[in-house]
Amino acid sequence: MRWYALFIKGIKEQIREYWILVMTVVMAPLFIAIYFLMAETEDPEYDVILVNLDMGTEYEEGLFNLGDSIIRYAKLLSGLEEMAMLNFATVGSREEAIKKLRNKKADVVVVLPVDLSTSVRGSPDSLGPPSRIELVGDVTQMEYIVGAVWSEDLINRFILEASEIRMPVTWSETTLGFSGERTTFEIYLPGLLILSIIMIIFSASAAMVRESESRTLERLRVSRLTALEFLWGLSLVQILVAIFSLLLALLTAIGLGYTLIPGTLGFILLISILTALSMISFSLLVAAMCRSVKEVAIIGTFPLFLLMFFTGAAFPISGGHLFSLGEYQVMLNDILSPKFAVEALNKVLIRGLEVKDTIPEIIALMVLTLLYFVTGTWAFKRRHMRAR
Repeated sequence: MRWYALFIKGIKEQIREYWILVMTVVMAPLFIAIYFLMAETEDPEYDVILVNLDMGTEYEEGLFNLGDSIIRYAKLLSGLEEMAMLNFATVGSREEAIKKLRNKKADVVVVLPVDLSTSVRGSPDSLGPPSRIELVGDVTQMEYIVGAVWSEDLINRFILEASEIRMPVTWSETTLGFSGERTTFEIYLPGLLILSIIMIIFSASAAMVRESESRTLERLRVSRLTALEFLWGLSLVQILVAIFSLLLALLTAIGLGYTLIPGTLGFILLISILTALSMISFSLLVAAMCRSVKEVAIIGTFPLFLLMFFTGAAFPISGGHLFSLGEYQVMLNDILSPKFAVEALNKVLIRGLEVKDTIPEIIALMVLTLLYFVTGTWAFKRRHMRAR
């Protein structure tokens, strides 16, 4: 039961060094709050200016001006909740509209040409070219790209109705899993939950190095404590810290409006514990490079940022294809185990797959954990537990 005595000792020291504990468990809820505020303040709005140059055309029932009808239709749409992101305004000339565009007072300018009504209501035998609606904007700006696509689609839809043209097909959308029900904030959350586990590399590395720095390891070797007993005693403490950090992060998210899917809490805890074991094993590598807790705070920053930004924990990433093994594409960040934890949570919490569909990610997570543990144990024993 030597590991149990080390476990109790580890808990006491974790409480004594409370600043490291506070930093570990508070960072993830802080990130969740930041991402929530970002999602709340980034509700997209696209300012579209309509310039109606349409002269209209005479027909049996009177003057027909399609440009005026499009403007009325656009303003009607902007009053609907599902179209609230589009703000339509009108100006009298193309030059005035482009001036607003250059002054960042608009994202898109739509110029309705003088012959719009004539082209739509003209005789089918007319040989003239079709009327050309002009889109003006900065193609390097996402606001222009999205606003232009929306504007073009809405105007095309209205023109088809006005010209009494019936499309031979219609479109319907089926969202995958829970993706259509999730907000931007909720889509980020699986990665942020894993981030709460990644943070324990500081507390785990510090706990390991502290034993060497205070020369406790020398006394532990006299007691014939094996390396596995030593690591098991410390790991239990860090697993408890990881679970506490996860639950605090999850409660923060629920308090900010996240909807937990019934029956998924056990799966989240399973992935979190496996990730915690992986991060503890990874911490052995960090501890092997450090001689003091101060060095952990400095050197540990690099792997922390590596794990945060290259695993999909802080935000979704893709790319870095190396080669393929059958149907599986081996990516550059496949050596980082949290990537597979994030993917497993995304499969269940976002795409609505079953737990059995995450078996490949769980296997990859366990294999990398074993690899970290073997190399980390060797490096840690060589650096801190060799007989002097």
